[in-house]
Amino acid sequence: MNCNELRAGQTLVCERCGLELKVVNECTNDSCSVGCTGDMDCCGEPMKLKE
Repeated sequence: MNCNELRAGQTLVCERCGLELKVVNECTNDSCSVGCTGDMDCCGEPMKLKE
């Protein structure tokens, strides 16, 4: 998932090390016009939404 797909309250998790990142503020078109490409990675792998 990249940052402009994430919504406030969602949590990303790394399946390798267990690191969790919680989305506090969502990106808007104005704030994320640069740099929102590619997946959020940890340990060399894309992070996934915590279920």
